[in-house]
Order: sequence, then structure tokens, then C-alpha cells
Amino acid sequence: MVFINVIGEALTMITIRSLIAMGIGALIASTSGFAFALPFTPIMDEFRITKGPAEIFNDSFADGVVPPSGPDGAATYFGVGFDGMTSESGGSLTMTPSLGDPTGLIGTFAEHSTVASRLLATNPDNPNFLGVDSAFSIHGLFDMSNLPMVTGQSFGIRATDRALGIGNEGDDTYVLFVGMNLDSDIVVALRHVNFVTDVSTPLDAFSIQSLLPTAGKIELILSKAAGASNLLASYVLYDNNVSPTILDAGSIGSGLTLGIYSGEDYIRGGFQSTDIVAVPEPATLALLGLGLAGMTFARKRKTHA
Repeated sequence: MVFINVIGEALTMITIRSLIAMGIGALIASTSGFAFALPFTPIMDEFRITKGPAEIFNDSFADGVVPPSGPDGAATYFGVGFDGMTSESGGSLTMTPSLGDPTGLIGTFAEHSTVASRLLATNPDNPNFLGVDSAFSIHGLFDMSNLPMVTGQSFGIRATDRALGIGNEGDDTYVLFVGMNLDSDIVVALRHVNFVTDVSTPLDAFSIQSLLPTAGKIELILSKAAGASNLLASYVLYDNNVSPTILDAGSIGSGLTLGIYSGEDYIRGGFQSTDIVAVPEPATLALLGLGLAGMTFARKRKTHA
């Protein structure tokens, strides 16, 4: 009888261990390549805005205080995911978008983002105002040493007519960014987000994959001519020399109408980064729950042995 009880307990423990292994193993499998990979940490060296011939804003990330702080004070920027603005030192801002806010769901992956838009841009009497009559450009300079590793990771700049702080939901945002396409090429891409229809539309992309071996930095630019209502998108890719020279330059979305003024007479410039985080499916969570329950049961049996 004792022998039979020992065998029964052994079989029970094997079953418990199997449940634990299945639950934890399934969780690891569902997050393979993301949760256990090195974090995606894009680096930005400068964010600046010009209006006409003058530079009206320049954040060189030199004061050691991460956004929303900046040259305009502690509330320079409005946005989301500021927990993903992880460090500012040596004239560079490091972002870890996986620590930012969830902003969407792509299949079994959650998109997390950091977004910072400059606040001083909505008062026509303010020299920072970027209206239809203004000629301006929004610049973001990024380091090329930490590039997207999967589709869904990106860094870039944005122009938006949203001003939630004064009650305007806005309807248009254009994002010019570096990302990875479905062929695993690094691309410069342009996307339009319509907040009325809640639709995000890819507009254009250009592969820079062949230039990566000698690429050092990339400057992304959204600009507008005086009196125009449409934006222009372009990039300049620099080599990795101490005194960099231009490797490549070009426009993105040429021939497209990038209209952004539709009832508002201002836009805000900003920058952002994105990452994707695996979300375990319900079945995986159930298996993990069984595994954890098994661990609890095993501890109780040991306690009462």
C-alpha cells in the first residue's frame, strides 16, 4: 500500500511539473523574439523648428532632463508615453518605446509609443505660430546606431493639427519615420493618420538598406512653403565620419497632396518612437495559470507532508 501511494504521489508531481512547463513554455514561445530580445532604444540628437529664415526652437537634449521638459520649460511638450523617454545625456535623447503607452493592437502584439509635440504653436500672436501663411520646417536628427529590428519598431517626426489642451481633437497627423518593411529592409516612410475616420494610411516608403553600412545619422524634415496648405517630406542621410558628409537625400511622398489645414490655422511639430510588445493569447494565459496553480498546489502538499 505504501508503494502504491508513493507511485501515485510521483505521478501527481509529474503531472504538476508538466502543467508548469506547459504554461511557462507557452508564454516564452508567445513572446519569443520580443520580450526576451534587447530593447529597441532609438537615439535622437536634435529636434528643431524653423519659421521663415529664423530658427524658433532647438532642443539639443543637453540639459539632462527628459521630455516633457525642454527649452520652453518643464512643460515644453504635450504627448503620451513619457515613461519611454528614458535618458538624456551627452546631447542625445534615448527613447525606449516599449516603456511608453499602449497606442494600438496589431494581431497578438500591442503597439507602445512615445509621442512629444511642442506646445507653443496655437496662438496667432505668438512668433511660434505655424499657420497657413508661414513658411516653416520641422527637423529631427537621429542616430543610425540603433535601428528597428522588426516591423512595428520606428522613430521619426510628426506634424499634427491636434491641440487637445484647448479642446481641439484635430483631424490630421503626418508621421515621417524610419522603420522596417515586410521584406526586412530599413526604410524612410510616410504615414497619414485621420482622426475623424480613425484610419492610418501608409503613403510612401523608400529603402535605405544598401546605405546602412556607412550611415551615421539621418535628418527627417517636414516643411511647408508660405501660403501653401500642403506639407513636403524629405530626408538627408549622413555618413559615419567625424565630419559627416551627405550619403543620400530625397523626398518622400512627392506627387501626393499632404493637406493638413482643414479648419485649423496651426500645426504642432513633434517626434515619436514605437515598439511592439507581445500579448499572450488567452490559451497561453490559461496554461500559465494552470502552471502557477500547480506550483501553489505543490507547495501546499510539501507543507502538509
